[in-house]
This record gives sequence, structure tokens and C-alpha cells, in this order.
Amino acid sequence: MRGRLEVKHNGYWGTICDDDFDEMDAAVFCRSLGYSSENAEFIGMFGGGEGDILMDNMQCTGDESYFTECDFNGWGEHNCAHSEDVGVVCYADS
Repeated sequence: MRGRLEVKHNGYWGTICDDDFDEMDAAVFCRSLGYSSENAEFIGMFGGGEGDILMDNMQCTGDESYFTECDFNGWGEHNCAHSEDVGVVCYADS
């Protein structure tokens, strides 16, 4: 699976800023979506989204089961533009 990350919060869809986003954060997102956390990649090649930017400055440790357990600025708190929306590549378990 590959694409721009979008999340739904309080009934609204929004994107995630790439500030501080790294492979550890991508691994937690992939695991949250039912994919392997091995070899997860983050990339910005899917272009910017629309609407709200809901998450910024993600800081996952890798032990989280779901991405909302990671530290971030707070829902809707960001200093980003949609040109900074993050994408991921997730791989199926072997």
C-alpha cells in the first residue's frame, strides 16, 4: 500500500505534516493499518491534500499499537502547508 496519509478526527478528514516524521512513525502507521511495520517508508511524492492538517511533529517510539498513541502537537495544531503532507509505503507481512 502506498499513498498520502490522511486521518479522520471528530468526523473530519485531514492530512499529516512531514515535520519530524520518520521511518519509525511510518512503521507505526503501517502497523495501525494492518500492514507489516518492517521496511515502512515515508515519502512525499503523493502531493498535497485538501482541508485541515490534523497532525504535526509526530514522535513515535515504535512500541505504539496505533498512531494516536504517538506524541504530536495536538489535533489541528501545526505550522505546515499541504506541500508538506506526508505519504507512506507499507508492505504486507511475508
